[in-house]
Amino acid sequence: MRARGTCVAIVLVTAAATVLHGQLKRPRAEVVPVVETASVAPGGESRLALKVTLPPKVHVQSDKPNDPSLIPTVLTLDLPKGLSVTQTVYPKSEQLKQEGVKDLLSVFGSEFTVRILLKVARDVAPGALVVPGRLRYQACDETTCFPPATADAKWSLQVRRAGPQRTPAAKHDSSR
Repeated sequence: MRARGTCVAIVLVTAAATVLHGQLKRPRAEVVPVVETASVAPGGESRLALKVTLPPKVHVQSDKPNDPSLIPTVLTLDLPKGLSVTQTVYPKSEQLKQEGVKDLLSVFGSEFTVRILLKVARDVAPGALVVPGRLRYQACDETTCFPPATADAKWSLQVRRAGPQRTPAAKHDSSR
């Protein structure tokens, strides 16, 4: 009889640990890097995007949380020489009331996209370029904010040879 009671206790502790582990598991963002302008000439611009998907009923803090103690969502790129970011556009945030939190939270929902505009310097040699980056975020559900996490991403783009500059054709005045 004692062995049976011990087995029941072990099963209950194991089940409780499994449930607790599932509840404490940090939600992970799935990220998809998108190159909207895959081929660019030196001196041109390339548009990139990062599509982010979280589990249902999970959100992340926006890039500008209302509470400075919360971790903002930030996309950081490790740019190859000759590339620069001219614009990063985060989605419009939502205001969310979370249980147990006095003030509204500025959040991104379970699906959002961050857009980036890159400038390619005029002296960048033609060829393939890889732009690695990482998204740092703090995921939360309706009751809990989890520790910050990072998701890695990589974009590939092609710098093409610069073509000859086209000049507008001269207009002929036929009134002469």
